[in-house]
Amino acid sequence: MASSDLTHEVWNIDDGRFPADAPLPDRARFLLRYAILAPSSHNSQPWEFHVDGGRIEVHAAEDRWLDAADHDMRELYVSLGCAVENLCVAAERFDVDFDVAYHDDTPPVVVTLQPDSEPSSDRPPELFDAITERVTNHHLFRDAPLGDAVRDELRNCVLGDDVTLVMVDEPERKASIAELQAEADRLQMDDSEYRRELGYWIGIGALGDSWLKARIGQAVVSHLDIGDSEAKKNSKLIQSAPAVGLLVTDSDDPSARIRAGQVFERAALAAERNGVAVHPMSQILERPEMRTELTSLLDGHDGSPQHLFRLGYPRAEQDHTPRWPLETFLVERP
Repeated sequence: MASSDLTHEVWNIDDGRFPADAPLPDRARFLLRYAILAPSSHNSQPWEFHVDGGRIEVHAAEDRWLDAADHDMRELYVSLGCAVENLCVAAERFDVDFDVAYHDDTPPVVVTLQPDSEPSSDRPPELFDAITERVTNHHLFRDAPLGDAVRDELRNCVLGDDVTLVMVDEPERKASIAELQAEADRLQMDDSEYRRELGYWIGIGALGDSWLKARIGQAVVSHLDIGDSEAKKNSKLIQSAPAVGLLVTDSDDPSARIRAGQVFERAALAAERNGVAVHPMSQILERPEMRTELTSLLDGHDGSPQHLFRLGYPRAEQDHTPRWPLETFLVERP
């Protein structure tokens, strides 16, 4: 996949051009233009879609799997869940009902459009506009607590009982998470394969840097010892956030991870419409022993941690990351 195909143009979608009277596959492909705006680890965009009438198979693209950082595919399936959620939010916006089915084999999830039914959901309609506005913010946050109304709206993003959103704002527990983050950064940056993989995604411009900055960033990550500096920076980022969110699931299979991704994207969209920035912090969960240690900080919340992220009001704006166009992800199946 050529890095030169990465573009910001995909963010410019005219919702007035939804082909309401077109054949169902055309409507499905229009909705998928919103799905590909979902966040993913290193902006790897590890999804593929097969459209057959109103049936949309969502597959994992293993050639974009971060096998060094994400050895158990947790982040890959969380990313798929984010794309599925955008698809569902967009379908509701255009009054297209749907069914979501999860599978233990491939494809891990299938979304079937049902245009002759009335959509029914607890998702606020305002989430749709946030799809093209949402960004991941890597900067320090302002020293301002999240209001009760925002917290309640974020908690309401959990529509089922198999995913739990834990929000940590106590300084002591945030400090403990920050210490884990620092240690995870040092360990990851000691891993040459991790640095090579991260350097690749930086180098192709997936994180939104200019060509020159991307190449310099790739060289720095790949060849210099920056573990301590990354540890200090990310520890400070966590402690600067008024709240740290953690999604926990009852089970630890791909379906649970996909549903966690759906909840995360729903929360990220709700946060965006409230002026709250979101920044995933994955390094702790990429280390199995630290994932277990993080569980001990959950204050009675049993289950499997799936996604850790900062929440807060941004000090500085962040631009959208570039994406490959939809055609890149549409595949034919026998």
